[in-house]
Parts: sequence; structure tokens; C-alpha cells
Amino acid sequence: MFAITFHHLIVGLATGIATLSCASALGAWISTYFVGGSKARAYLDRTAYMAGVVAVPMLPLAVLSGTLAMNDPGGDAMSYNKFLFAGLTIGFLVSMLVGRWRFGPGIWVESRLSSLQVICAVGALVSITILGSIGAKMSLGESTLDILPIYPAFDSSIVVNQWLALVLFLLGLGAMVVAFVLGPKDERLPE
Repeated sequence: MFAITFHHLIVGLATGIATLSCASALGAWISTYFVGGSKARAYLDRTAYMAGVVAVPMLPLAVLSGTLAMNDPGGDAMSYNKFLFAGLTIGFLVSMLVGRWRFGPGIWVESRLSSLQVICAVGALVSITILGSIGAKMSLGESTLDILPIYPAFDSSIVVNQWLALVLFLLGLGAMVVAFVLGPKDERLPE
């Protein structure tokens, strides 16, 4: 019984902090289109970065507490999809954080990099919304995605073979290494 209560606490914190990170990143991007938006951009950039730093370790805690709260973790398609979207959310947030860490706050004034940051922020926001909707559907029988005319079929899932998953994981790691090695050497961008 305590595991369910703990899961709700951790999920609320992780979701709120990750949403704050994504919304602040979107605000930092939008501030580049306004004259005098640099002061607001500095605050929004710091908020997005720090909230992302806090959200990334909290999401695995939410997954762990959810696993402890379930009778049969991974036993049905909805819980499998929750694991999938938790991984997507973490991936988008980590991508956003690594970009900001590597290039500094000047990332928002470089058009291509700021577009990539916004794609990561929107991806994380969409992933965490779907993640929360699946959890609400499992525990309450209804979710925020019920307002859509066609509810996505999260009660069925394609299960990926473990060898294909390993190949995809190694491909992702390889892409990260290549991006770091072949990326620009001047890592900090001027604000």
C-alpha cells in the first residue's frame, strides 16, 4: 500500500519538474523573438536547465516506484508502453540538458541549435503527457488523452526482440559518441 502512495508522490514531483523544464525551454526559445528578451531568456534558460537536472534522476525513481506498486510489471501492454514513454521522456530531457551543457546559454540565439532544443523540449513534454495519461488510464480508467477524438491504442504494443533492442541501444550510443567526436570544437557559444 505504501508503494502506491510513494509512487504518486514521486510521479507528481517528476512530472511537474519535467513540465517546468520543458515550458521554460519553450519560453527561452520564444524570448529570442522579442526585443529585450535576453533578461527573461537568461532566467528561463536557468530554470529549464536546473529543472531538467532534477527531473532526470526523478524519472527513474518514478519508474522504480511504479514497478514496486504493480502486481505484474511489464505483464501487460499498457505497463510496457509506460516503460517505453518513460525512456523517451528521459532521452529527450537528457538531449536537451547535454545540448545546453555543451553549448552554454548562447544555444538559444543559434537558430539550428535552438530549434533542436525546442524539438527535444516538445518531445519530452508530449512523452510525459502520454506517460501520465497511460498511468491515469491504468489507475483511474480515464486520462487527459480521452479528449482526443481517437484514443491511441496503448492497451496493445509491439514487443521488440531483445537482440533488436540491444542493437538499437548500441546504435544510439554510437550516435552520441560520433556527435561528441565530430561536433564543433568551440563548444561555448556567445550569448
